[in-house]
Amino acid sequence: MITEIVVLGGGYTGVWAARAAAGAGARVRLVAAAPDHSFHGWTAEVITGHVRPERARVPLADLLPGVEIVLGRVESVSLTQQTVRVATDHGHRHLAYDELVVAVGSRDAVERVPGLAEHGWSLKNPNGLAALRHMLTTLPPDDRVVVAGGGLTGVEAATAIAQRRPDLQVTLAHSGEAALPMLRPRFERVADYALRQALAANVEVLAGARLVTVSATGAELTGYGHVASEVVISTIGQTPVTLPGLDHLPTDEVGRLVTDPFLRLTEHVWAGGDVAAVPHPSGRGYCPANALWAIYQGKRIGANLVRTVAGRKPTPFRFPGLGQGASLGLGRGAAELYGVQLTGWPAWLARWVFFHWFMPSRPVAVRTALEWFTGPQWQGMSHDDDRDHRGPHRSDRRDAVQRNGGDHRRADRGAGARPAGASRRRGDRRERPVGAARVH
Repeated sequence: MITEIVVLGGGYTGVWAARAAAGAGARVRLVAAAPDHSFHGWTAEVITGHVRPERARVPLADLLPGVEIVLGRVESVSLTQQTVRVATDHGHRHLAYDELVVAVGSRDAVERVPGLAEHGWSLKNPNGLAALRHMLTTLPPDDRVVVAGGGLTGVEAATAIAQRRPDLQVTLAHSGEAALPMLRPRFERVADYALRQALAANVEVLAGARLVTVSATGAELTGYGHVASEVVISTIGQTPVTLPGLDHLPTDEVGRLVTDPFLRLTEHVWAGGDVAAVPHPSGRGYCPANALWAIYQGKRIGANLVRTVAGRKPTPFRFPGLGQGASLGLGRGAAELYGVQLTGWPAWLARWVFFHWFMPSRPVAVRTALEWFTGPQWQGMSHDDDRDHRGPHRSDRRDAVQRNGGDHRRADRGAGARPAGASRRRGDRRERPVGAARVH
């Protein structure tokens, strides 16, 4: 009898697990809401124009030959009957499984901030990112863009926008005392370097500025009141996607499903990526939720599926981690690799090589690498690049921030959307309060 393997999710973990499991001599089916796999590593480069948006999207069918792609939304899982209920454009399907991989990832935590779902932008959805890239080309000079979230993604995105459109006012709002708290204090030099690059690009950094609400005219920030802005981008974090039928299983404090060291939730059910709390191989806590960890968890799940189908015992997840990094412009990298702090060209080149290496499609990776030598792709953007150039991208904004749909309203640009303060001159670098910089 052929073993039935069902993989839920077309992200990093799902793709790499399905790719490895396809060699097990089993029937593998992957359920995904979209026909493409999205590679989020090049977010800043898509904004600056160094990487085309379509390079961050690869059809799942091309990546996974021999795997049946089921386009639809998972409605529920029955662990007792070993079936998955999927809503598709052609009705409901019930997929039976012998082995199930839960890799549904995470979504933007829009419920944390009123108005974010209706009026915010996200960097996670590739269609929304392409629409945002085009939106940035249409904003008049001196309009303000607010980026909420002082992590690596927020700092990287704010810097990229300021470099792409130096005539805009770009504000980075973070709730803590200092941006990049995940790097401090151990990697203080890397954090300070990254923040210096943001300030050099004329990004205004607001410390202690928690995003309270988002409206059609801007953002409400603690300590700063209403900040008028045409574009408010959220990088404040993700929340795991939940599936009916699995909600009784143990979770960690942020709602991730807890696995054992072999990435199993229970018998015949595996999990990895943002939806899973995987024990760290060091024995200290759980693995971080980011792309590289998700890729290696997918590889291990796939390998363990091969072993299981062959009647062998699975092996534990042992990936020790690699590090973290960001690009703040060409040759301006900030990274820590295996605990070693790198800045400037060494960090940028290391990140550039690693990202191309881990792109799931070798042909796309090669094309992406070659295009770096042709200069930024700002001109001649196709409809595939930026969806519909003619409209206000309302559906993209809604879909990018609120995965589950809902009403979306956006006021037309008017006087209320202009920055409340005076226009900022080039070279007037501002950070408030001063203590937030912590640059030495």
